[in-house]
Amino acid sequence: MSALDGARKKLGGRSVRPSERAPGALVEALLRDGTRRPGVLLWASGGTCDVWFDDGLARRTRSDALTPRPYPTPEALVRIEAEVRMFAAMAEGDLVRWERPTGLAEGRIVEKCRYGAIVVTRGGKVIAVGFRKLWPVAPGPSA
Repeated sequence: MSALDGARKKLGGRSVRPSERAPGALVEALLRDGTRRPGVLLWASGGTCDVWFDDGLARRTRSDALTPRPYPTPEALVRIEAEVRMFAAMAEGDLVRWERPTGLAEGRIVEKCRYGAIVVTRGGKVIAVGFRKLWPVAPGPSA
């Protein structure tokens, strides 16, 4: 497996079809132990959903174990909800930024995956970036 294939797999695979449910939706999952837990929907397909829970972990669950959750959004999920919705609005070809230890980086999404994107920098370097670290560049003269 190539490094690019490994990065693609880590990011959930290429999103060739849209999610069957709206990413960023606030949901409540019925867990195996019978408890209900709030979460933010990351992706849904084929009867399963990937959900980010208030403990900071993403897990896969059955679609039929989820129900919409009434607002307000629990404090532990506010930022995730916004990040997922922002990422869901991005598309292949979009100009994006992300923060690296050396400062801001900029590139273009060449492949959108379920939980992040494969991005090419202006210098031609290919980078895998998770959805929480990406944000769109406003259109302007450099775009």
